[in-house]
Amino acid sequence: MTHLIGVILDRVDDSAEFAEGTVYTDYDGIKYKYVKLLNESATVAGAAGDVVAYLDAPSSSENNTVVTDNTDAATKPVGAGVLQATVTGATGTAEYVWVQVTGPFTANQDLAGTPADGDALFLSTTDKTLTLATAADDPVCAYAIDDSADKCMAAFAH
Repeated sequence: MTHLIGVILDRVDDSAEFAEGTVYTDYDGIKYKYVKLLNESATVAGAAGDVVAYLDAPSSSENNTVVTDNTDAATKPVGAGVLQATVTGATGTAEYVWVQVTGPFTANQDLAGTPADGDALFLSTTDKTLTLATAADDPVCAYAIDDSADKCMAAFAH
């Protein structure tokens, strides 16, 4: 378990307060990762419960950069985690936030693709939305626990 002082999960920082990529485990065993959110193409605001993607083709210093605008992500967006705070998502403006990477959560957007409880989910090309994984190469990052209530289990790589 990683013990850090000063972790406020729902805070947005305009400069890094922790090293990007730092993983924090809370008392319930849920893991969070500290990332830089930086949209390159369009402003897309986000709220707690929205799923973000890793930036497509990151430089060596951008391995922990995420986006709410999926046009800045891979063709099949690779899910990075679940936002814990509201972000403006302004183009070209970095925001440093915690995203949940393991444990139960409620998705802020309706689950797409009509998943059944227990089905694997991946990040849709629709911003901030999880959808039913149907292909072998879908980058699975969560599982539906209760589709009707958008309850999921996070399984993001960290």
